[in-house]
Amino acid sequence: MARAVLLKDVCFSYNANQPDTVEAIKKLSLEIEEGSFVALVGHNGSGKSTLAKLLNGLLLPTSGDVRIFGDSTMDNKKLFDIRKNVGMVFQNPDNQMIASIVEDDIAFGPENLGIEREEIIRRVDWALTKVGMLEHKKGTPFKMSGGQKQRLAIAGVLAIKPKILVLDESTAMLDPQGRSEVLKVAHELNKQEGMTIIHITHFMEEALGADRLIVMNDGEIAFDDTPQNVFRHYEELKNIKLAVPWDTQFAISLAKLGIDTGEITKEEDLIDSLCRLL
Repeated sequence: MARAVLLKDVCFSYNANQPDTVEAIKKLSLEIEEGSFVALVGHNGSGKSTLAKLLNGLLLPTSGDVRIFGDSTMDNKKLFDIRKNVGMVFQNPDNQMIASIVEDDIAFGPENLGIEREEIIRRVDWALTKVGMLEHKKGTPFKMSGGQKQRLAIAGVLAIKPKILVLDESTAMLDPQGRSEVLKVAHELNKQEGMTIIHITHFMEEALGADRLIVMNDGEIAFDDTPQNVFRHYEELKNIKLAVPWDTQFAISLAKLGIDTGEITKEEDLIDSLCRLL
């Protein structure tokens, strides 16, 4: 697989060289392969959202190098392409709505890239289809649920055709149904379109379906492995203010007793496994 993201010895400080300097990222090195689904978790202030903004040049490293498909964010000539390749969806969908009609909102990004009208129309329909919102094409986003709005925010980013989708706490303000809708879209984009997904969340259970789980703590990587392997360190995770999903912890406890429940990626997996064992 091609390498989508490379960070080498990256540091970032807010208010650098000032008395109130805050070191948010500390000498961090990281590689992410194209087409992977990576979950990134950490307590508030761990550096995960700062890391997200470093990926598309919203923030530039104080030192070190951030490269997207080989292009450095420190190269001004490459920033435009980097920002096209790294689409970001933030926490509050209302802050990402531009127009009062859905199709106009989705078209905003491609229009600003100077894409021809016929291609914009195709992209709008494609993006709305991908998030399951095509029937709302003529509607207004401001009357929709949080989950629907966030799916529209994703569609707006998809219309630019990025190679990487970064969800920066995009499920934080949603109810369980809305969170489920957004995660379903993210996984479908990863599986069907081969899109690289970087899902930043504080909901540990949302990491279960990821290929890889990265845990941030005080600007550094504390763990980097499959979710199942990371969650085996639940005592250490507890010490950095993170809790392992109850179903995973229960499965790990059973495994210590010699009862193999198999890989748990969601609550239903544990239930099915227990039913088979019984």
